[in-house]
Amino acid sequence: KTPRAFMQQTNLVVSFLEQPTCWRLDAAPRSMRERCGAYRMFIAFWILGLLNNFLWVTMNAGANSINRAGIALVYLANVVPSLTMKLTGPYWFHWVSYRQRMCWMALLMVFSLGTVAWADSPYWKLLGVAFCSLACGMGEASILAMTSFYDAQVCLAAWSSGTGFSGIAGYLWSLTFDGLDICFQVQLMVALWIPVAWLFTFFVILGVPWIDKVRNQARQEDDEQSQDLRDASCHGRRWMATETLTMKERFQFILRLWPYTVPLFWVYASEYLIQSGFWAAMGFPVTDPVSRRHWYKWSNFTYQIGVFVSRSFFSLICRSRKILWLGGFLQVFFAVFFLAAALEPFGDWWLLVPALCVGLLGGGVYVGAFSLIAQEQPAAYVELALSSASVADTFGMIVASVLGVIVQGCIFGEMKVMDVTPDFTCGFDIWEQMNRSSFYSSGPVYAKYCFPGVKG
Repeated sequence: KTPRAFMQQTNLVVSFLEQPTCWRLDAAPRSMRERCGAYRMFIAFWILGLLNNFLWVTMNAGANSINRAGIALVYLANVVPSLTMKLTGPYWFHWVSYRQRMCWMALLMVFSLGTVAWADSPYWKLLGVAFCSLACGMGEASILAMTSFYDAQVCLAAWSSGTGFSGIAGYLWSLTFDGLDICFQVQLMVALWIPVAWLFTFFVILGVPWIDKVRNQARQEDDEQSQDLRDASCHGRRWMATETLTMKERFQFILRLWPYTVPLFWVYASEYLIQSGFWAAMGFPVTDPVSRRHWYKWSNFTYQIGVFVSRSFFSLICRSRKILWLGGFLQVFFAVFFLAAALEPFGDWWLLVPALCVGLLGGGVYVGAFSLIAQEQPAAYVELALSSASVADTFGMIVASVLGVIVQGCIFGEMKVMDVTPDFTCGFDIWEQMNRSSFYSSGPVYAKYCFPGVKG
């Protein structure tokens, strides 16, 4: 872009900012008011939150079917690509429209479902999980940032509630297919409705955000004072700040978000270590694979209920950063609690109660952190702040998933779990010394209903 074109573009925005009155959404044409109506906006962001995390939860719920020897590897494949997307996104998202990103996400969802369903090798299946992670990471960072161009508090509440309910919906989806004795491949193929619903929600219910049109117009160096730029006049300073920051300035700004990102990291590192490590190695008794599978799914389902409740209402409670930090410390306490429960079994199904508390803390700190960012950060930087802060929870999940691989193997060795050899044996050689077929000679258990010629 030439200096002359940039100055023309800047002067045009400034001229609107200096006018005594400002075009706002309520002064826009009736068709725009209808599109951006409060109810429609809330519903759209709620559905986007549900759909963005639904497939991600489905992959975690089916981790036993993808790689039962190392559930934490599935978690790892489901978060590392997401972290890559969130780390790099703040430096290139403003060059790619929201419209294009939503289409990319839909394609990644289709690739993920097909690869996980039909790949023979567990490692190819993990590649399919990685496609899912890329889609969810791009979706979370993009839509959190997109809320800054609407009523941020309302949209964040809707998004957080939708993502919270996705956990319940995803595990209900998985438990329903298990109850009907239908294989994982069918479950994934039926889920092809998700990318279709995703595109419908974004393009039809919500509509493309105005910032896409403004940025596209700027890149075409169009000097005409269009209606879209008039709609952007109230937000001009925000847009200009986002566009003109250098890489170094973006990085320095992201580092200043540590009061929000550090408690997010601790909460997510603790809760995903609980899920991928401790809960994956628990059952009543732990040596029974069916009992472990039931505990894993029902504990995670209970956890998701807690996430939904807190993400829907915690923004009404969380009014300070102190509450965020308290939530982080409490989540570490629950991680220690479930470590003790896994190594020295002292409970049974009543442990679902503390599992619910883990979900309440995780969902509460999530929505609390992003709500405080939207309230406390300068309006010009809210888009960048919301998309950047989401990297903290993903960092926590990666650390937890790596530790989960180690923890699951160590607990399996300590508790003499012989039906499967973990990916990390933690120095135990019991799987080499003993003949596992003497314990479980019946082999793997397959679902009753599946595609013809497919065992799943």
